[in-house]
Amino acid sequence: MFAWLAHVWSAFLALVGNANPVLLFLAVAFLPLLGFPASPLLIAIGIRLGTATGMVFVGAAYLINFSAGYWLARSWFRAPLGRWLERRGQSIPKVAAADETQFILLLRITPGTPLFMQTYALGFAQVNFIRYLILSMLIQMFYVFAFLSFGQSLNHNATWHIILTVALLIGLALAVNLLRRWLANRRSGVQKP
Repeated sequence: MFAWLAHVWSAFLALVGNANPVLLFLAVAFLPLLGFPASPLLIAIGIRLGTATGMVFVGAAYLINFSAGYWLARSWFRAPLGRWLERRGQSIPKVAAADETQFILLLRITPGTPLFMQTYALGFAQVNFIRYLILSMLIQMFYVFAFLSFGQSLNHNATWHIILTVALLIGLALAVNLLRRWLANRRSGVQKP
């Protein structure tokens, strides 16, 4: 049983290790816009390119992804969504300029929300593009680093590195949860007076 799993794992590492970097770049830039989860792609890039090179690689792909998703949601997808909501007696919410930073941060750090939903929601809300892009990149690159490190550690079969990377992912999740609570408390504190 374990020999079969080891063989499958070796075949997977060989496949990803020989993957064309251009195809990986295009996958990261465009597949998440279609709802494909980003984390397996990040792990694959960590296996193929390592953490340092992967950070630059994914950073460039995410610039394309975040820009395209934002403008698709803000222009092409906004009118059909608006009509759909209007038929149900609702409308697309508008975020006040003073609340944009908090809204972007809360949406980007909320665990479990798929990347494409975050991107489209921020485009629908028509937040400031530059603020959106800067905050999105800063926040997401922490996740990128963790998943690339995990992928690189899988490639090297270094048990201590895998354990350290899993601890990093857990620490990142805890830090995100604390930041999310702080932002939510700050937001409710601002609205009370």
